[in-house]
Amino acid sequence: MQCYHCSQTCEETIYFDDKVFCCEGCKTVYTVLHENGMEKFYSLDQNAGFRTDSTDKRFDFLNLEEVQEKLLLFSDGGISRVKFSLPQIHCSSCLWLLERLHKFNPAIIQCQVFFAEKEAEITFNNEEISLKQIAEILTSIGYVPNISLSDLDQKKSDRVNRKLLIQIGLTGFCFGNIMLLSFPEYVGLDEADKSFQQTFNYLNLILSVPVLIFGARDYIISSYKALANKHINIDVPITLGIIALYTRSAYEILSGTGAGYFDSFAGLIFFLLIGKWFQQKTYKAINFDRDYRSYFPISASRKNGDEEEVIALKNVGVGDRLVIRNNELIPADAILIEGNGRIDYSFVSGESMLIKKNQGDKVYAGGRQIGSSLVVEVIKEIENSYLTRLWNNPVFKKDKNRKSIVDNISKYFTIAILLISAIAALVWYQIDPDKMPFVITSVLIVACPCALALSAPFTFGNMIRRLGEKDFFLRSTDVIEPLTEITDIVFDKTGTLTDNSKTEVVWSGTDLTDDLKSKIASISKQSSHPLSRNIYKFLSKYDSNIELDELEEFAGKGIEAKIGDDLYKMGSADWLGIHINYKGSCVVITENNEVLGYFEFHNQYRSEISTLISTFQDKYLLHVLSGDNDTEADRLRALMGDKVVLKFNQSPEDKLQYIADLQTQGSNVMMIGDGLNDAGALKQANVGVAVVDDVYSFSPSSDAIISGKKLIALKEYINYAFQGIDVIRISYIFSFIYNVIGLSFALTGQLTPLIAAILMPLSSISVVSLVTLLTNLKSRKLN
Repeated sequence: MQCYHCSQTCEETIYFDDKVFCCEGCKTVYTVLHENGMEKFYSLDQNAGFRTDSTDKRFDFLNLEEVQEKLLLFSDGGISRVKFSLPQIHCSSCLWLLERLHKFNPAIIQCQVFFAEKEAEITFNNEEISLKQIAEILTSIGYVPNISLSDLDQKKSDRVNRKLLIQIGLTGFCFGNIMLLSFPEYVGLDEADKSFQQTFNYLNLILSVPVLIFGARDYIISSYKALANKHINIDVPITLGIIALYTRSAYEILSGTGAGYFDSFAGLIFFLLIGKWFQQKTYKAINFDRDYRSYFPISASRKNGDEEEVIALKNVGVGDRLVIRNNELIPADAILIEGNGRIDYSFVSGESMLIKKNQGDKVYAGGRQIGSSLVVEVIKEIENSYLTRLWNNPVFKKDKNRKSIVDNISKYFTIAILLISAIAALVWYQIDPDKMPFVITSVLIVACPCALALSAPFTFGNMIRRLGEKDFFLRSTDVIEPLTEITDIVFDKTGTLTDNSKTEVVWSGTDLTDDLKSKIASISKQSSHPLSRNIYKFLSKYDSNIELDELEEFAGKGIEAKIGDDLYKMGSADWLGIHINYKGSCVVITENNEVLGYFEFHNQYRSEISTLISTFQDKYLLHVLSGDNDTEADRLRALMGDKVVLKFNQSPEDKLQYIADLQTQGSNVMMIGDGLNDAGALKQANVGVAVVDDVYSFSPSSDAIISGKKLIALKEYINYAFQGIDVIRISYIFSFIYNVIGLSFALTGQLTPLIAAILMPLSSISVVSLVTLLTNLKSRKLN
């Protein structure tokens, strides 16, 4: 029977209001919805409900004042506002329910949902409801707030983006008014109206000052720093054009010899800032800069005599005794004091096997306890733990110095413009020395590489938008060019080549009759342990709902059930006191204390991996780095070909060093991984790609994030990067033609303000339109 709220199979049945529920949590949520007239929730989406878990003490840390100070966006006069990340947001029913959160508690004033970012901003009366209670309400309806240690240290300031938007707004305002005030110059006025026109010119001069000082300041500063470091970037020729355009315009107005080019000047900077904004615009919901703090909890449970107290993680010190519950991370290196450890270190090392730990053994930060609760005594500060030392590798502090095609061309472009200006000066000095300054400034004005500067931001900006629609998210436009320079591709195995959502179950032992399969299925479905669920999924078609006379589950060990006179046990070999040679995870089955056999579990390789590898084999050198042992060597070699380089038992440091060695040999490396153990390698690589099955879930620091189901299309996305470079080359040819036309006016001394006002915006708009059209056309073939 399926639960009315969460649609999952009911392990126990609770009847209420002529409906069936799987647990008290689901029934409670339905009751609240029903009492508040919100039954429409279930009609919006057939999978609208979520199964809830007990909150226990998971949100006690929200009562800590120091945590509240950092999480709250605003708090004054009894009103507070907080923003929570809610990864479970996925459809219209989520939006509908969360925006009615006030019906669950009237102390909640408003809940505003940011669907794309999967966030909700909640305004509430802090005298009537606490931050912890809000988190528990969200959890009870299936939206567990995602709060990590890094959230407390995160600077919640978008000052850079706000500054750019202010620059665009101010420059746009001045540009529009300068265009309006320049209209008399375009249509021509009689001599009698010259004084009227001169007034407009002075107004344009005044409006141009904030454009120069505030709008163009970043380009001027950037070019100054580049020249100070004996380097020429794209901002150098842009700054030359800006200065020439401004000084020439100011001179004409102040001397009364002309109207200047302030309309072209303001328009140039306005379009450049628009291009800069488009270049910086990325997917805010994807966080590329992940470190260990993104994965760790904010608080820990510390034993204080017989009591437990919740403390902020930063206050954990050496000698503290911490309680680590099932599926919780160990936050610092420690000694196991109480309980039996079954530690999953795949988060750190990539090794998928559970490590058994006894009292007195050392356990490391980043390990996840699977099973009953532990008590550990901290022996190192969090900052000095193994995991923190791994993350503090110098590679994480190193920026990837990438030279773009624009920077390469800008050097030659600047030299060419200066050379043309010098030749023009010599020629006009012989023809008409008085007109020589006019021609020189005209050359610098018309040859300003605005079209050149706009082509890359708009091309790459539109490309990352299109790739994002295909679940391939790039950190920035700087990643596209390195994708075209890759020579070697390095794969992690577990979670990258394998599919964590699919497990291969293999039985070893006596032949299983249909009756025995039915009994094992009936027992395994009573447990929420992942291995039990895999067994049930494997045998679900044999499930005949056999009634169990007795049932008892031992957390992290196994399950014991009685059917008639027969006693069945399912669990770990250690728990059952049996020695079995197996590789990977294993569940032993006994009947009346006699071993029937055991189930082994192996990760399945992604179904599309063989196709992906075949597209890479001819062009790239392939490598596999795995934290696991070499039991999969033959299978991997058959999958990836004889030329593949296989490395097993690789620690995170080994992976990082391997990629650094490849780079020393002249290789450009793409690293494809999925876990924190791959983070150093992802950062070291020329391009690091994190594979996730949910693009909004946690992932290691990387240059790109790709959905696991879209991994097969990675070669297409790389080809699209090559096509993007071709689009830029086409736009450069177009820009070259424009410069030839413009220079013909400038070198002959015919560059009037009207011609400049037409040519400069026209070139910028046409380049933006061209690259947008071409990248959109080429993206249609992407899967």
